[in-house]
Amino acid sequence: MDGEVRRRGATRPQVDQVDLDRLLAAFDGMFEGVWLVGPDQCTTYANEAMARLMVSTPAELKGRRITDFVDEPIWTDFADYFTVQHGPGSIAVEVRFRRDSGADFVGLVAASPIATHEGVSLGLVLNVRDLAAHDGLDAQTAQAQRLEAIGLFAAGIVHDFNNMLTAIRGFAELAAAGLREDDPIRDDLDLVLSTSERASAVARHLLAFTRRQAPVLVDVDPAQVITDLAPLLGPMMGEDIDVALDLNSDHGWIRIDPTQFEQVVVNLAVNARDAMPAGGTVTIKVEDTDSCSSNSPDGGQPGSRCVRISVSDKGTGMDEQTKDRIFEPFFTTKAPGKGTGLGLATVIAIVTQSGGVLHVESSPGMGSTFQVDLPRIGRPALPRPRILAEAPSHHSGVVLLVEDDASVRRFASRTLEAAGYSVLAAENGEDALRASGRWGEEIDVLLTDIAMPGIHGVELAARITKQRPNIVVVFASGYGPGAMGPSSGLTTAGAFLPKPYSVASLTRAVERAMGLVGAEAIADI
Repeated sequence: MDGEVRRRGATRPQVDQVDLDRLLAAFDGMFEGVWLVGPDQCTTYANEAMARLMVSTPAELKGRRITDFVDEPIWTDFADYFTVQHGPGSIAVEVRFRRDSGADFVGLVAASPIATHEGVSLGLVLNVRDLAAHDGLDAQTAQAQRLEAIGLFAAGIVHDFNNMLTAIRGFAELAAAGLREDDPIRDDLDLVLSTSERASAVARHLLAFTRRQAPVLVDVDPAQVITDLAPLLGPMMGEDIDVALDLNSDHGWIRIDPTQFEQVVVNLAVNARDAMPAGGTVTIKVEDTDSCSSNSPDGGQPGSRCVRISVSDKGTGMDEQTKDRIFEPFFTTKAPGKGTGLGLATVIAIVTQSGGVLHVESSPGMGSTFQVDLPRIGRPALPRPRILAEAPSHHSGVVLLVEDDASVRRFASRTLEAAGYSVLAAENGEDALRASGRWGEEIDVLLTDIAMPGIHGVELAARITKQRPNIVVVFASGYGPGAMGPSSGLTTAGAFLPKPYSVASLTRAVERAMGLVGAEAIADI
């Protein structure tokens, strides 16, 4: 018996050491700080995360007294609190730590006593979390959740708004098509059409904000976009800020989503305004440059031909440390409630996506200049066409139209019938399936809304395609195609026709679909 006891006693420290090594290895892999402090107040162990919090290394911390980093009276109260008044798993408290670098930080600390089997105290094990970083992460998460909720709400509004715009614009076009060119009412209808186009641009702004609008790349004159935007910038800037435009007439065009480009200009202008609390001038300049770098698909190198859009202010400026962080999401130098920290993050995302680069020149007290370099393209050979009501061409074929909005369904039916198509109109997916089952002849095109009560548009397309393998699908929606996500099937199941659509774009979408065989995917309209 005695021998057995001695054997156990001899091997026990070895087993304990193995267990301790495993425990310390587990601590080394933790994201939060772990600090072991002995009864003599000396550090016996600190993991990598703890060392990073202290801007040190585990080896440098080992052996040092905890009171080198925490005021001794505070540590005495803290140790007494956990070792005498509370046991393992007790509450966490806030403790201020001093770093050797001189920068304090507040840690949220939970502690547990360490003791031998005989009850001899070996000190405390501390679990330390950087409170500022934790609170910042919680704030970012809450901000992201709020933005997501706002995005969902705004996207729903835009969907309904685009349905109404489709009907307004569509019936105005149909009415204009029946009038003589010199009829005075035609001018009124042209005004309705141009106003609906501006309203559509507002809807695209909202979709761009909600990140539910896929970019629509077109060739644009950046100076013209900025000129058109100028009347809106004035009220945004306020009475103490002037906007000066330096728009060189001899410059190239760029290929970009116009709505996103407007976002870039507005965000940079507002950022410049906020840098001048006492007032001043925001200068927006457009010029060609042959000394730019580019992220363009053709692999542009330094020296590529670009159009440079500059937004300058004479405000507070930034130091190097701030410049290094300004494009981080949620980073802001503005007072609480004055900014989300997403403006410049959105700008850099749009510019990069468009094949451009963004440069910042700034120093404290000297103001800032943001330079956006975008790949330059030649001027279009023909001017952009004016919005006109076009008389539809005459075709033949059968279109199954599925649209839950009655006014949009009526406009689309009239337009397609006037173009020569036979139209089977259905209010929802169930009606569409019944109509398809009753129709004994070929159906050439399924034109369906996406977001509908009951059967979703993508699901309906899949079921109709099983019934009729040769049918071609065109999806229509007041949301952008990006709103449905990569798993929606839009990229492989058919074309996308954004709302609000016109007489011409509707008939062209069906015309292009009729030119294909079977259910092959066709390009976005």
